[in-house]
Amino acid sequence: MYSGGNYMKKKMVKRLMAASMAGTLAVTMFAGCGSSSDSKDNSSAKTEDSSEDNSDKPDTWIADRTITVQAYVDDIGNTLPEDFNNTETMKKITELTGIKLDVKYTPGDSDAKVMASQLASGTIPDVIISYLDNSTRPEFPLLYKAAKDGMFADVSEYMKDSKVYSKYYEDDYLPDDTKNNIVFRDDLDGVYLWQMNIDEVDRSLEYNADDEYVGGMYIQKSIADDLGIDTREIKTQDDFYNLLVKIKEGGYKDDNGNAVYPLGPKYWGGSVDALKYIATGYDWGVSDDYNLDENGDVKHIAETDYVYDEINFVRKLLDEDLMNPEFFTMDSTRAEEVSKNHNSAIIADVHNYEEIIYSSEDWIPLGPLNDIAGDNKEVVNGKSGRGCMAISADAENPEEIFQFFDWLSTKEGQTIAQYGAEGVSYTMEDGYPRLTDEALEKLNDGDTDYMINTIGAGFGGSGNYFFEFVLTNKNNQDNFGESRPGASSGNSTFARSVQIAEDYPVEKKLVPGLDATAYMSADELADVKMQMDLLDWDETFVQACFAKTDDEVKSIVESFRDQLKAAGIDRFEEYVKNIYDEDPNTVTFYK
Repeated sequence: MYSGGNYMKKKMVKRLMAASMAGTLAVTMFAGCGSSSDSKDNSSAKTEDSSEDNSDKPDTWIADRTITVQAYVDDIGNTLPEDFNNTETMKKITELTGIKLDVKYTPGDSDAKVMASQLASGTIPDVIISYLDNSTRPEFPLLYKAAKDGMFADVSEYMKDSKVYSKYYEDDYLPDDTKNNIVFRDDLDGVYLWQMNIDEVDRSLEYNADDEYVGGMYIQKSIADDLGIDTREIKTQDDFYNLLVKIKEGGYKDDNGNAVYPLGPKYWGGSVDALKYIATGYDWGVSDDYNLDENGDVKHIAETDYVYDEINFVRKLLDEDLMNPEFFTMDSTRAEEVSKNHNSAIIADVHNYEEIIYSSEDWIPLGPLNDIAGDNKEVVNGKSGRGCMAISADAENPEEIFQFFDWLSTKEGQTIAQYGAEGVSYTMEDGYPRLTDEALEKLNDGDTDYMINTIGAGFGGSGNYFFEFVLTNKNNQDNFGESRPGASSGNSTFARSVQIAEDYPVEKKLVPGLDATAYMSADELADVKMQMDLLDWDETFVQACFAKTDDEVKSIVESFRDQLKAAGIDRFEEYVKNIYDEDPNTVTFYK
């Protein structure tokens, strides 16, 4: 089980783009989400009357304008209001700031090529926002190149004088990766990209059941009960294997009368990164496939014997029909379907805030398994970010745009963004916003039409996710007296989510530093990075798992090792080793 934002991390798409921002994909891929010409027109129609007398406006007033936003965030796309500016939340925001929003969704996390094509077109809307947990994600090279090419506005002067984002200049406020690799890069002459969702206070080692994402493996409760197992006692790879065997021998059926697979893919679709849950004991550290070997040298997993243990474990599961053969390849729609049909006895990765988990008693957490360090604690790195924002260099009056998003992260802005309009969806009680009876009832009933289209607030991720994603400096517990709207008033929608977190607590351990691959962007490693980006270890690993013989496995692994050598991995590993030796807290390694 893993909590926080880790379930969303590191999809590890190694081929970041087939041809550097290839313009051949360009405009047609954006037909349904706003063409380049549309964006440009919107961008130039910003301030309606810059000479307007604002003396009668509130102190929060910014400008009478529309800001166009392109979101490369799946959760935003799934929760956009039908009429964004006609929601109670946006009407209140416009009343206070003058700002309206034109938000369009473009698939981003699932397809970095889409982002590449729009950036290659040379015309973007006022603002783009994207997933970006860290600088190793596939979106970052695209955004970084665009920044280097002058596509984004420098916001450093606005940031220094801002209400909230000025905190980014404070010592120890930002995570190292956010600070050094994304926001304040030495090779950029200003601030062109900035991460959001930086917590005001580092609570990464705290465990708050009201707001914990308990992720990882989940098992059908009926099967666990029938087998008489305590799911928390499944800790080793042998424990896990023996459980899968017992499930198969049990002859369990799914909702359609078909034999269940003991182990199914992630709820969100097939992926290699599910290995960190099902083969934790063989996983080579937590630093993007790099760790220290017994001699203290930096090595990629493909260079170690651990890799054969992991491959052969998966091969055994496949050979014995203990694992769905589409475990690595199943698309998200079908993966969700097989989970809901109970075709998987165990889901490789889901979490307690997914409806399939919180809406019934069918599933309970399994594990977590011990890692190579011999424990099953969740690794945390301290503070982290989750999203990235950039303003187009062609946007009119970019300072107004920055000012708006800065205001949105003030306590006043956060209150509206999360709770909606006072007197409509919340009232103030003892200095804290509290949902009205109607809003709480709608939330508990899962009335998404009300939450998204009528109110349009974030509601802790249950409503318009745009307003959850673009905030920073969040501290809900101190500011609002509850971890999410409705939590202190009886939010029954997520009652089981909280109960799971209480019943299956996760112990955490701090492993500071950046993932090893974050250092791949160093100028002196540019040629190495170019070659390494062409390699796909995930694809190679899956190929090895389906190999027919041990010799074929060995051949596949050794071929990849040769490719690593040719790409210059020795130089990269030596570079990272020197950094680690100078300060072990700078690289995320553990044995």
